[in-house]
Amino acid sequence: MSRTRKISVFLSILIPLLLGAVMLFKPHIHRMVDSSFYPECSFHAITGYLCPGCGNTRAVLSLLDGNIIQSLRYNPVICILTGILLALYAELVCCAFGKKVYILPRSNLFLFVTLGLVLTYYVARNFFPWMTDSFY
Repeated sequence: MSRTRKISVFLSILIPLLLGAVMLFKPHIHRMVDSSFYPECSFHAITGYLCPGCGNTRAVLSLLDGNIIQSLRYNPVICILTGILLALYAELVCCAFGKKVYILPRSNLFLFVTLGLVLTYYVARNFFPWMTDSFY
């Protein structure tokens, strides 16, 4: 067995175990996030606008709870990244079984279009309040 295939098999087993551990400790994660430990966003405090990271914690917690619509309202980039990571994981599992499968395109055009849409959303959500839930 080649070294690449060994790494693929190892990661395809390790990643679900790590996700299971996160789900096991989910109540503790909620308790930590609900506390007043986290400071207010400095960018929002100074400018009054939402930064690209605003809503990420709430989006991840909503996604862990299975509430995809609420997660999309807080910050859709978390769901986009989750979809990309799931596609990459599927490619990894296929590689572990000896098949080279590419689900995501490997082109600069795909990267730039995705990045452009994300940046456009980050700017637009500050001018159209219906695009995001207000968290402040």
